[in-house]
Amino acid sequence: MSLRKTKDPCQVCFLHKNFCICSEIPKLNLKSKLSLVVHYKELKRTSNTGRLAVTALTNSQMLVRGHDLSQLLLSDYETLFLYPSEDSVLLTPSYVSQFQKPIHLIVPDGNWRQAGKVHVRHKELADVPRVRVSPVKPATHFLRKEHVEGGMATLEAIA
Repeated sequence: MSLRKTKDPCQVCFLHKNFCICSEIPKLNLKSKLSLVVHYKELKRTSNTGRLAVTALTNSQMLVRGHDLSQLLLSDYETLFLYPSEDSVLLTPSYVSQFQKPIHLIVPDGNWRQAGKVHVRHKELADVPRVRVSPVKPATHFLRKEHVEGGMATLEAIA
């Protein structure tokens, strides 16, 4: 199985160097923390938008799925897991306002099948509350074509 790769990619955004957007990526220093848990097959894909979020957010990190994720459970943060499961809560300003600590958002990155396995295979995340976002309105511009109705790119969900 071949991964979608580009020849001679930028080592940050992974787009072809002629299409590199690194100079356009803002640097945002937020109290909130982002941890992107990436499926290894996503690491070299040019369509991986989660990488752009990690590049933009200074208080973020990217981990490859399969390692112990208990290091993500930080006492200084209110940890939430972004995944639209049946038991997830809609992530709204009023929901977030109940917390005294900054938010640490754990986001699985991969296709739906890959992302759906993170909270099942990583038992250390079993007690982390699941949250979801709702699409604002039908977008006229897409980062990429989605294969699931209501689906969005990782960067869109994080934003």
